[in-house]
Amino acid sequence: MRFAYIFILLALPVLLFGADRVVLLEDFTNYLCGPCWNFETTLNNFVNSHPDDLAVIRPHVWWPSSGDPIYDQNNVEQWNRVQLYGVNSVPWLQFDGVIKASTSGSGLNNAFSSRIAVPCFLEIQVANSTSGGAGSIIITLIAEQDLGGDDIFCNAVLIESNIPGAGYWSNSVFEQAFRDELFGPVGESISFGPTYPDTLELIVDYDTGTFDFEYVELAVFVQNHGSSKEVYNAWFDYLGAVVGIEEGEAGAADGGIRLFVYPNPSTGNFTINAFNLPESVGELSIYDTSGRCVATGTIKEGISADFSLNASGVYFAEVNSGNTLTVDRIVVLR
Repeated sequence: MRFAYIFILLALPVLLFGADRVVLLEDFTNYLCGPCWNFETTLNNFVNSHPDDLAVIRPHVWWPSSGDPIYDQNNVEQWNRVQLYGVNSVPWLQFDGVIKASTSGSGLNNAFSSRIAVPCFLEIQVANSTSGGAGSIIITLIAEQDLGGDDIFCNAVLIESNIPGAGYWSNSVFEQAFRDELFGPVGESISFGPTYPDTLELIVDYDTGTFDFEYVELAVFVQNHGSSKEVYNAWFDYLGAVVGIEEGEAGAADGGIRLFVYPNPSTGNFTINAFNLPESVGELSIYDTSGRCVATGTIKEGISADFSLNASGVYFAEVNSGNTLTVDRIVVLR
């Protein structure tokens, strides 16, 4: 089951002067597409030359041959990307939703250069609250100005690389294969304004399941699903490398530390209670999504502790008692 939450953050003290653009490349392919395979080396060389300013997703399709293992694993969400652009042949290379590039090294470079030069007014920040291969992704979107258009969606796609290949890839591997759209087939509808800068916080749960967590990446992007199809900005990294904090089993039934925060969400003033502390007293630290400690204190078994935070955002309360840790999420809306 998927859970997504959107928090509108007012009065967040952020002023941008143009964000760094990350270009989204979508490579539509098929395991028995000869031209796709022949272009693979050129495409991989291009992708590897842009480790910091390119987000890559490779949706698979059912032609020229059915039975593609990547497409069959999740045909509904990949079909949505096909429909969005009207993809009717492969390979099909889409840059930021608005440029269909030719299958050549110069075609890739020209499309990328065109998009990276476009001023960007959307900042994307991502944090990962995780326990192993499952957890929550916290996405912060900061729009400096009106992005244009009303049909705007946020997408968060899990991608897996180093997958044993099939067809033309039988002696190779599939890279950046489309695995799961965390917000569902079309993404999460969002809106900004009317005052700027404007900030949204989105939280969505994930579970990598049978995917190899070591090779799972996350692509986050904001796109106009109307007539333009423009991607306003993207974000891309290995899931395990996403800055975050390990989240424990707060309130678990196994006798571990039980942590309660209320009200949650709050306007900045909240109370924390802890139970089942191994040493009756615990050290409490509160972190923001970048991992920065913003408050510390002690907490005693069953005795309420009051805290106050001045800035809107998502935070994590960590209690350490007797070398036992537990973490719970705090949302502040001011």
